[in-house]
Amino acid sequence: MELKSFVSDVYQSIDRTDALAFARFITPTGSFRFANNPAVTGTEAIEAYVAGFFQSLKGINHSELESWKSGETLFVNGIVKYTRHNDTTLEVPFSCTWKMKGRLIDQYLIYIDSSELYK
Repeated sequence: MELKSFVSDVYQSIDRTDALAFARFITPTGSFRFANNPAVTGTEAIEAYVAGFFQSLKGINHSELESWKSGETLFVNGIVKYTRHNDTTLEVPFSCTWKMKGRLIDQYLIYIDSSELYK
């Protein structure tokens, strides 16, 4: 797996708000946690959760991505810009930890302050 390409492919699926494509990067029994929300487990549940999140927004764009690997764990930092349905935006830094299992993500952990997103 080429790290930069893999990271780019994951974030392209998110920025296209394609929940099915996103879920395909996660193992069938994998887990996904966004900020301080409870983790969601299993690709079907993750796809549904992410699809609901995507519908709550008009758009998403990730930029300034940095990534590195230590053992079987990938780390990604960057900036995410959320566009709300009223066309206002929120731009915040984020950090992700992806615990890999083979070529797929087994644990997807997002560290972000999203407290202003729905205000």
